[in-house]
Amino acid sequence: MELYNKDTESEWQRIVTAVERHRAAPYRLPISSTMQAVLDPLVERLVREQQSGKRLLLDAGCGTAYSTCLLAEHHPDMLVVGIDRSLVRLRKAPPLPANALICRARLEEFWLLAHQAGILFERTYLLYPNPYPKRWQLGRRWYGHPIFPTILATTRSLELRTNQQWYAHHFCIALAACSWHYRCMPHAGDQPLTPFERKYLARGELCWIVEAWQK
Repeated sequence: MELYNKDTESEWQRIVTAVERHRAAPYRLPISSTMQAVLDPLVERLVREQQSGKRLLLDAGCGTAYSTCLLAEHHPDMLVVGIDRSLVRLRKAPPLPANALICRARLEEFWLLAHQAGILFERTYLLYPNPYPKRWQLGRRWYGHPIFPTILATTRSLELRTNQQWYAHHFCIALAACSWHYRCMPHAGDQPLTPFERKYLARGELCWIVEAWQK
C-alpha cells in the first residue's frame, strides 16, 4: 500500500493548495430530501437554543455516543449534539443526559445546513477519524475535504484527537492555511473520551490532541 508521504515540502504544498481551492469555491453539495427531512427539525431546534443563549458543542462522527455523553457531563451548561451516519453505532448509545442529543445524518449535509442557518458551535470535536493514509485520499480527510472551510465557519474552536501523528501534523497545516491558531500536544493519558482512545492508551500508543481556535 502506498502511504501518504508525511514530511516533504511537496505534500505540505498539496494540503495548502487544496485548502485554498476549497476556500475559494464554497462546497455546494445538494441536500437530499431524506437528509433535509431529518435535519430541518434539528437545525431549527439548534437555532432556537442558540437564540435563547444556550451554547452548543458538536461531537462530529460520535459513533456510539460514548463521547457525547461524557462531553455532556463535562459541560452541563451546554447542549451537546452527536452526529453519526451509522444507525448500527447509534443504536448502541448509552442513556443520554438531558443536555445531549444524537442524530443519524451525513456530516457534510449537516454542516452545510447549520452554516446556512447561522449556527455557531462553541467547540467541534473530531475524535479519532479514519485518516485515509493513501496519498490519493487527501480529499477524504476532513482537512482536505471541500467541507473543511464550512467546518471552521460553524465553530469558535475545534478539538481533534488521533493516534496518527502525521494526521495531527497535517491538520495543523490546514488550520494555518485558514489563519487559525492551534496547538498540538501528546495526550496526557487522563480520562479517554472514546472507546478507541481507551484502547489506544491501554496498549501504550501515543495519541495526539490538536486544539484550534479562530484568530
